[in-house]
Amino acid sequence: MISTARVFKFAAQDFWRNFWLSVITTSIMLLAFVSVNTLLVLNILAQTAINTVEQRIDISVYFKPDASEQIVAEAKGYLLSLPQVRSVEATSPEEALQRLKARHAENPLIAESVAALEANPLGATLSVKARRPDDFPSILTALENPTFAESIAEKNYDDHRLVIERIRSIAAKVERSAAAVSVIFTIIAALIVFNSIRIAIYTHREEIGIMRLVGASNWFIRTPFVIESIFYSLLACGLAVAIIFPILSVIGPSVANFFDGTSFDILGYFWDNAVWIFGLELAGAIFLSVSASALAVGKYLKV
Repeated sequence: MISTARVFKFAAQDFWRNFWLSVITTSIMLLAFVSVNTLLVLNILAQTAINTVEQRIDISVYFKPDASEQIVAEAKGYLLSLPQVRSVEATSPEEALQRLKARHAENPLIAESVAALEANPLGATLSVKARRPDDFPSILTALENPTFAESIAEKNYDDHRLVIERIRSIAAKVERSAAAVSVIFTIIAALIVFNSIRIAIYTHREEIGIMRLVGASNWFIRTPFVIESIFYSLLACGLAVAIIFPILSVIGPSVANFFDGTSFDILGYFWDNAVWIFGLELAGAIFLSVSASALAVGKYLKV
């Protein structure tokens, strides 16, 4: 117990003795923590954006003006019978015309053109929502049913598909860029820890020589440097938590407004998963710093 207490005492003394070196090492590890969590936030936002778009997209099936109500009802019933379909909303030609008028009420030219029409040029419309985005192709195939296929004027899904593909492409690029930055900071952090321990060893070279002469074990010589590297990880993780949560509390409302209509709370997500998020990150940082310090001790002390 006395040896263990001394080991921790030596580690703490060296941490404060080389204060500015400790500050630099901790700062680099802090940047690594922040970059990793930035990557996590970007991934969460990108996935939420994709899920939001996927939940809101649908297939709009436009029927010809002469399509009977029976044909439209048969198409709706057929689609609802498909396991891939979540819901189907029907809009009558009259409702479609009223929505057109309301949408362009402030445009005099379009309003006058619509008022001048002698007959309603619009047909019924079905808005089809799928259970999963991958179900849309099979739904489009099902709409080729000869019973009502000839009564369908148009089906628009390609625009929605392109939006999803663009969001996924942007998310992948952001993820790759953030991952590259995280890897760079992680490598730099490992090198900084390695060199910090190396400098600490050099600073204490005379003390280490005396400890060897009096019979100190390799464990007693090595452990204070390993514990010191753990101090760097703990302090960096604590500072990261102190920085990230206030930032999330500030950007949280803006993120929620961006995903209007979707229940999403980025701050709440981090609070609910803080133990897993920062626990795994801290474990990785400790493993990295301990490995670097152990390598430095083994290389430069030959113990």
